[in-house]
Amino acid sequence: MKRVVVVGPPGSGKTTVAQAAATRLGLPHVEMDSLWWEPHWMEAGAAVLAERLQVVAADDEWVVDGNYFSVGSREVLWPRADTIVWLDHSRWVTMPRVIRRTVIRAVRRTELWSGNRESLRRALRADSIIRFAWRAHPTYRRYESLDTDPEFAHLTWIRLRTPRAVRRWLASL
Repeated sequence: MKRVVVVGPPGSGKTTVAQAAATRLGLPHVEMDSLWWEPHWMEAGAAVLAERLQVVAADDEWVVDGNYFSVGSREVLWPRADTIVWLDHSRWVTMPRVIRRTVIRAVRRTELWSGNRESLRRALRADSIIRFAWRAHPTYRRYESLDTDPEFAHLTWIRLRTPRAVRRWLASL
């Protein structure tokens, strides 16, 4: 494993798993959210993200976490990747994590990407990460059919359905 993409719904632990895998494998880690979010929660846009991902993909070794499936990651990263790690956790695992993480970040005023911070007010908006995580969860089933897609036959697929499976996989690295 030299070029790994970690995917899954919000709250599945993509960043945590990618950081741990990168450390164990001695590879650099890139969080796709850091490439997408500009100051004041402005989105960089598909073209800018694709350019930034091309720089990452040009390297020989990396672990990247994030989906951004429809705006470039599949076209830019996946052809260069050798492994996809799919964190396929249920809503009952991911939603408490998203809520807890959002509240903790808001209370602590944790700086995320480009100086952005979550807030309790933002958490209650219609476009909040909590609402997005609930609504979008079923869309991550799309990875189910991709492991048999000839376009991605070069990839090793690792599907981890439980936090216990994640811990075992990380311990095996």
